[in-house]
Amino acid sequence: MVACTSGGNATIKVTRDACTPPSVTAEPSATAVQSNGIADAEALWRPRGVPALGVRAGVALEVRFQHAAPQFHGFYDDQESVIYINDQVTDPTALSIVIAHELGHAFGLVHVSPDLRTSLMNPGNLVVPPTDEDQRAIEALWGVCP
Repeated sequence: MVACTSGGNATIKVTRDACTPPSVTAEPSATAVQSNGIADAEALWRPRGVPALGVRAGVALEVRFQHAAPQFHGFYDDQESVIYINDQVTDPTALSIVIAHELGHAFGLVHVSPDLRTSLMNPGNLVVPPTDEDQRAIEALWGVCP
């Protein structure tokens, strides 16, 4: 698991090709704000070369919303292909950033120290969308998506 509460980098065991990403679904009990957060997170990645995630056959990546401590925003469970998001993150912009950050982990990106550069993948990030350098990191892993 990659917990997004610390600055350390972990090895992500299961990643998803950003050029043929999985279907991303919300748990059935997700609110409209939470479902919109998923759609908005997808939209943040599209200008960075990641195709629409949408519904497709094959691998699914579920987003689950659960209660957690305020400093905890989310994490990607790379064993189960599940993204967990703190249900207390209700600001639409922050929610989409947190989900996009966890999608970054699903695509194989690790945390980037804020001392190195501003990135979607900065731990605890609630405001920075995917950057040019985040796009280059995706391309280094998966190539340029058609």
